Amino acid sequence: MNADKTMDLPGEVPVLIAGAGPVGLVLAIVLARQGIHALVLEKRARINELPRARGINVRSVEILTQLDLGEDLRADALPPLWSRSFTYTERMAGELVGIMQGNMAPGSTAAFSPCEYRIAAQDKLDPMLYRKAVALGSDIRFDHEVTGFRDVDGGIVATVAREGGGTGEVRAQWLLAADGGQSALREQAGIGNSHWATYKSFVGTHFHADLSRFTAGREGALIWTLAPGCVGVFHPLDGKTTWAGHMMYDPAREQPETWSREEVVRRLQRLIGAPEGEAPAIDLHKHYTYTLTAAVAERFRQGRLLLAGDAAHRTLPHGGWGLNTGIQSAHNLAWKLAAVLRGEAPDALLDTYDAERRETALRNCAFAEVNSGHTEKMMRALRESSGVEERRRIVEASRQYGNWTGLDLGVHYEGTAGRCAFVPDGVAAPAVANPVIDYVPHAKPGWRAPHFWGRTAQERIRVSSVMLFDGGFTLMAGPQGQAWVEASRALAGEGTLPAVEPWRVAPDGDLAPESVDFCALYGIGETGAVLVRPDGHVAWRAPEAAGDARQALRNALEYALCRGGA
Repeated sequence: MNADKTMDLPGEVPVLIAGAGPVGLVLAIVLARQGIHALVLEKRARINELPRARGINVRSVEILTQLDLGEDLRADALPPLWSRSFTYTERMAGELVGIMQGNMAPGSTAAFSPCEYRIAAQDKLDPMLYRKAVALGSDIRFDHEVTGFRDVDGGIVATVAREGGGTGEVRAQWLLAADGGQSALREQAGIGNSHWATYKSFVGTHFHADLSRFTAGREGALIWTLAPGCVGVFHPLDGKTTWAGHMMYDPAREQPETWSREEVVRRLQRLIGAPEGEAPAIDLHKHYTYTLTAAVAERFRQGRLLLAGDAAHRTLPHGGWGLNTGIQSAHNLAWKLAAVLRGEAPDALLDTYDAERRETALRNCAFAEVNSGHTEKMMRALRESSGVEERRRIVEASRQYGNWTGLDLGVHYEGTAGRCAFVPDGVAAPAVANPVIDYVPHAKPGWRAPHFWGRTAQERIRVSSVMLFDGGFTLMAGPQGQAWVEASRALAGEGTLPAVEPWRVAPDGDLAPESVDFCALYGIGETGAVLVRPDGHVAWRAPEAAGDARQALRNALEYALCRGGA
């Protein structure tokens, strides 16, 4: 197919990504690291410059660290003083309702991950991702909108419009719609929602102000204001003078699109509630309106169209799971799509992206909706002039809003939405009191493979197991599991399946574990092994040696790749 020469589009690409937000960029990066260079088309004139989402959970930081962005994240993150808790006030400068300590502070999850929670807003994250994608050879073009598509034999032809005039077409084997919550491509495909709910409406703002005299001693990753008529939340962006503020409004009574900049500043001042004569100067940069929406598409795949990010799922911001769900969905999709493009798996593998990530999106939506309910209870308590004890009880009941290690590092797939890319086993996951808060590391198939520190045999380099699960399949064998190591090497010699990187985990093995019983942690005997997918989820677990290790491993790989097996 010939591209429109006025747009200088390539005639054909393996993957076309519509949207250069964080999810589209993560897709481009992970695909590039798999040897697949995508064309990314973005309708905006430049990369996002607004803070928008900013909470990056530990699992997402692990992924971004594998993409060589860990140090950049650390450098741009909110200082630790501000990341320890959530603060609830009547107004920022007024009475304190309560403080909920969270698990976001440095060291909170050190036993479970080599990484830490980071608060780094999208105005820092998106340019970081853009630079990495470009460095890896991704072709990213702004002022180009994918406006439609049609199916053709063996691919898709997408229609592209350029800002300022000009249209063209480009053929792709696969089209990834990362074009936002109002996705035109999802709408054209006729894909509805299996879950949909709208909630409160807000005016979002981005501004500079010195609020230190009101926040001293009550620093928090979020500072909620809950007084009647003054409901909102302040997001510190640098721990100094850069802020995002979100003010709730009633769309039945108020029309914020008519508010002047002066009116927006006046309303921000009301939420701050400074004593007379002490109102801070506010330098307002941007304001906009939005309505909180939770939505999950009824399917994430239709033929050669795949939905990603907000086009596939949107969660409420209570807990910051929207961006994180998107990053992890991109991580899940990219290795599967690369395997299909390389001919290592049939396209049925992409159906497991739909099943696994829809299941997770629904779980994360439910989590955020519960958190939203906690803030509603606090607002009601203030409206009803409840006493100190009642307010304290409500804050204490909100503990999962800010303490979510179970949901974060216990990310997993159960198969409730369809066939998944792992071999199920009959061993139950450890019971916990609260699956959102509590985390017990284990290696049940479908779950994130747990972290432990070890040293490599040759270089004696200290490395987390999590960082080994990057890009390809990995086999972790017990101290007496040399047969599994040899089986993985034999399969690689056949050349019919993806290569598997084997590690015998033992004091005298390829990886010497530090202060951990590897076999107990991963739920195997000394002759057993665990196969981990390229996205760090367990694909299969053999508790002990097999009569034919090569055939057993072949079967597990073929099942995980939807080629049969198991």
